[in-house]
Amino acid sequence: MIRSLSILLLAAVLLAPSTASAHSHKNKGLEIIHPWTRAMTDKSQTTVLVSMSIKNAGPSDRLLSASTPLADAVELREAGTGKALAAVALGSGKRVELNRNGPHLALTGFKKQLDAYESFAMTLVFEKVGSVVIEVMVEEAEAEPKAH
Repeated sequence: MIRSLSILLLAAVLLAPSTASAHSHKNKGLEIIHPWTRAMTDKSQTTVLVSMSIKNAGPSDRLLSASTPLADAVELREAGTGKALAAVALGSGKRVELNRNGPHLALTGFKKQLDAYESFAMTLVFEKVGSVVIEVMVEEAEAEPKAH
């Protein structure tokens, strides 16, 4: 009896989803991996930076725009300069990192405070694949997410 209970408990622990597990969204050859942002520590903050990886197993495509009802605007921006980009190229068989050290998504006029462990919906628009709705996870303010 105790052995059976131990085996069931071990199976439950091994099969339980991890809160730190990566999440991804797949659509027509594109895989959007772990879209995330940091929790807001400043109550007056209205700009949010969203990071993610995009793998393209299909033909070349381009990320054209993004939107969420929680922000007035979402811009594709260049690293360093913050200059707006018309699109982000996604070569066939390539992986693109959107983060603060490269091209990224800047959400301006953000309408709510983001606390760690929350999430929100955002729509990405690609030239060929079309619209893909993703879930953006909110990470702890000081933490860098683990590589996935």
